[in-house]
Amino acid sequence: GIEQAILLIYGLRRNGHNITLITQPESEIRNRLAGSGIKIKTIKMRQDYDIFSALSLRKFLKDEKIEILHAHHPKAHSIGLLATLGLKNIKFVVSRRVIFKLRNNIFSRLKYKSKKIDKYIAVSKSVKDMLVNYGIKNEKVNVIYSATNTDIFSPIIRSKIRDEFNIPQTDFVCCLIGNYSYYKGHTFFLEATKKVTEKYKNIKFLIVGKTNNILQDLAKKLQLENDVIFLNFRTDIPQILKASNLLVCPSLQEGLAGAIREALAMEVPVVATAVGGNSEIVRNYETGVLVEPRNSSAISDAIIFFIKNPDEAKKMGENGRKTVLENFSIDTMVSKHEKVYEELMYGKS
Repeated sequence: GIEQAILLIYGLRRNGHNITLITQPESEIRNRLAGSGIKIKTIKMRQDYDIFSALSLRKFLKDEKIEILHAHHPKAHSIGLLATLGLKNIKFVVSRRVIFKLRNNIFSRLKYKSKKIDKYIAVSKSVKDMLVNYGIKNEKVNVIYSATNTDIFSPIIRSKIRDEFNIPQTDFVCCLIGNYSYYKGHTFFLEATKKVTEKYKNIKFLIVGKTNNILQDLAKKLQLENDVIFLNFRTDIPQILKASNLLVCPSLQEGLAGAIREALAMEVPVVATAVGGNSEIVRNYETGVLVEPRNSSAISDAIIFFIKNPDEAKKMGENGRKTVLENFSIDTMVSKHEKVYEELMYGKS
C-alpha cells in the first residue's frame, strides 16, 4: 500500500494538486518522502478510534480547509471517521486493498457502512464484490487497479542475480515473491517444486521475502536444499524477475498480487491461483496459466508446461507487458483517482 500511495501522491502533485501526507511520525512513507517537497503532517495514531489522534486530525482538516480526505490504511479509516464527524464540506474516501472478509459485528458494520464514507476504492473487482456483498452500495465502490512503474520494471534492465547465486544462464529459474504467511501458499509451492525436480534437472526455485522455520524445515524434508534458494527480504525485485523465467503466485486468497503486475511488466509469464483479482490480470494461456488453489499438482503441471514450451512462455510474457501498459500504468491509476475526486467535488460530468 505504501508504494501505491507514493505513486499517487507524486502523480497528483505532478498534475497540479495540493497534497498533504498525514502519517505516523517516523513511518516508512514519511522517511521516503522527506525532502521531496511534499507537505507532511505527522500525527501519532496509537489505535483504531484514537480520540486524541482524531481531534488533532480534525483541527488540521479545518485549519487547512481540506476538501478530500483519503484513507489508505484501516487505522486511518477509523480515525478519519471520527475526525470528519459533522464536517459536511469534507469528502471521505477509503481504499481497500485486501480481500479478507469483514467481520459481521456492530463495530465493523458501523465502520464500513458509515454514511460518512463517500467512496471506496477497491484494487480489484473481487475486492469490490466482497464490499458489495457485505452491504455497501455498488455505486459507492470504484475499482482502480494498483499501478506498476514500467520504467523500473522493464525487460531491458540488466541483472547479476544469476552470478550472485551461481545459477547457470541455461538453467530454468522459477520464483515466488512474497513474505511468508499461510494464505500466500508457500507450502504448496514447495510441494510443487518437489514434483518438478523429480522430472527435470537444471532448474532453480527462488523464494523471495521473509520466511520462517516452517518453510526451511519443509524444504529439508522434501530434500530440496540444492534446488530452492531462500533470498529473504530483497529490494532488487526487478533484477530478480529479470533473472527468472517464470513467477508463481500460489496464494489461497488475494486482492490482486503486486508481484503478478511486476512480473508481467518484465515480460515474465505467471502461474497464479484463480483467486481474488488474479484472474483480472492473468488471462489463461494468454499472459499466464491459472490453477486452482491448494493444488500442488496443478502448480507443478503448469510449471512444466512453461519448461517445455519456451516460445509460448515468451509470447505470454510479451502479452503481459502490453496488459500492464494498457491497464496498470501510473498515469491510468492517477487519472482514475482524479476522476473520483472531481465527481465527489463537482458531480458527474
